[in-house]
Amino acid sequence: MSLPAVLIATSKLRLGQEEAFAAWQVRHNKAVAKFAGYISSDIVPPIKSGDNEWTTILNFQTNDLLLKWQKSGERATLIGDVLPLLEGGNLGEIMPEDNSAEQPGTNVTQVVLSKVKPGMEDAYREWSVRIQQAQARYPGYRGTYLQPPSAGQGSHWTTMLRYDTSEHLEAWLAAPERAELLRESKTFIENEELMRLATSFPGWVPVSSVTGEFPPDWKTAMLVLLGLYPTVLLELRFLNPHLSFLNPSLATFFGNIGSVAVTSFITMPLFVRWFGWWLFTDKKSSKSRGPLGFGLLIALYVIEIAVLRRILVG
Repeated sequence: MSLPAVLIATSKLRLGQEEAFAAWQVRHNKAVAKFAGYISSDIVPPIKSGDNEWTTILNFQTNDLLLKWQKSGERATLIGDVLPLLEGGNLGEIMPEDNSAEQPGTNVTQVVLSKVKPGMEDAYREWSVRIQQAQARYPGYRGTYLQPPSAGQGSHWTTMLRYDTSEHLEAWLAAPERAELLRESKTFIENEELMRLATSFPGWVPVSSVTGEFPPDWKTAMLVLLGLYPTVLLELRFLNPHLSFLNPSLATFFGNIGSVAVTSFITMPLFVRWFGWWLFTDKKSSKSRGPLGFGLLIALYVIEIAVLRRILVG
């Protein structure tokens, strides 16, 4: 059985763009909800006052179905629409690649926003092909998506560069071959900005007192799903009808505030305490506790679905 797949994206919003971002989130949620395997999405507002960094979490049934969404034209258009709302046009993403307890690896995505000089688009296209060919020769390369600017949005091009681990991505970023290609690009690129997600679930899980490390992202994602699924469904049933008088972007925003608050201050603190024996394990204990914790969570998912089906139908 495949584990639920999670995609976490962080972005630092420009001041004054909150309403536009909320409207974008509505369009994003409508689009992703049409894709097979979609489970839920949520948005985590800034943890610290004045930080203005937002985190978006998507849950899919499997990694393959999540990858179909990532590679879709609908998502590419949405990414192009949101980048002008973000500081530096930066978006960072990370997702679990292997859901096994022994090999919890991650996919790392580097998002690059490039401002191309007017009239130099053909030179940039030719150069982008050569740098993609160079990237592909380095270990861990998972592909690149290049999106030209949307009509009326200036000359910013979006590149999404994916590697299997942070170490492999760092190796390419530090490569002399890349440095030479970047020097060459200065003739037709005015500036480039890069961003990568550094942490997956900020503030929701502590570091293990035994290993000094965070638990695998896929384990945390399973606990998030356990609490987020009933929260979202109950909101849809009991809260949303009372917000129907609001603009859809504002209604969704207030709904997200509720689900984020429940996840941050109720479900995750409880689940981390109750499932600490499964979250924080070393290699030796994970062999015996891993299947037990996984099986227990699957059983709880089934119970949630059955109970909520009765509540919602009733």
